[in-house]
Amino acid sequence: MESKHVYHRVTSIFDDLTKSERKIARLVLDRPNDVLKMTATDLADESNTSPASVIRFCKSIGIPSFPELKLQLAGEREIPVTDSYSDVLPDEQLSDVKMKLLGNAYQSMKETIQLMDEATIMKAVAMIEQASIVYVYGVGSSNLVSENMSQKWNRVGKVCITMTDVHLLMSSLSSAPKGALFVGISNSGETSEVLAVMKLAQELSLKTMGITQFGVNSLSKLADLCIQTVRSKEAELRSAATSSLMSQFITLDVLFQSYVLQNYEENMAAIRSSRKAVDSYKATY
Repeated sequence: MESKHVYHRVTSIFDDLTKSERKIARLVLDRPNDVLKMTATDLADESNTSPASVIRFCKSIGIPSFPELKLQLAGEREIPVTDSYSDVLPDEQLSDVKMKLLGNAYQSMKETIQLMDEATIMKAVAMIEQASIVYVYGVGSSNLVSENMSQKWNRVGKVCITMTDVHLLMSSLSSAPKGALFVGISNSGETSEVLAVMKLAQELSLKTMGITQFGVNSLSKLADLCIQTVRSKEAELRSAATSSLMSQFITLDVLFQSYVLQNYEENMAAIRSSRKAVDSYKATY
């Protein structure tokens, strides 16, 4: 059974829940063993809410029903829950800095893997396979992820274009071939440039995909398909920016490896061919 890790889902979007949903969330976080014994009506009574609020809470954390929520809670009772995000403090030793950054990166990647929905990944793989060409765009640190995506898929023969100039990208999209796909990357899901290009892509009848943090945001609502990463905890010195980047990179790695596996021999032959071309260039120059 694929774990959705209820604890991390609830804590990451707790502040975005409605007042009623937060009451339910607090019970789920504080008394998971008791919740396992409850019906939806029992949980509603215990939290002074309603059965409808319980169902809305489940959907808010990306779980389709209360029985499924209980199933996930039961499956993760033995999984240790950790919260190891930490920021760098003044006058810390370099050794401590290294361990904190390692811990933050590991935590964000682990939680993203736990959050990742395999059915969504396979739908994303199919969208990329069927696309005549892929355009990908991100701003700031998300641009690093878009460049990484372009590099990966170009190596296996899928034309994947990324641009830093939003005007050039919009011009390119306006003449995109039939069946093109646009992938917008934004950790917050609210990056204005990414949202503008996403809207244009949809106006042009392109398929669209988003990569963003868990929860409901503008990008997740716009995209035809959305892949969600863990919502990293922000820290004063923004070490969480590093953590969110690690989440995006591991998500892309899972997506790419899943893509390669669909046509393994053909894709590996393309990767070997591209490596041979680079090696030949190095030997010559």
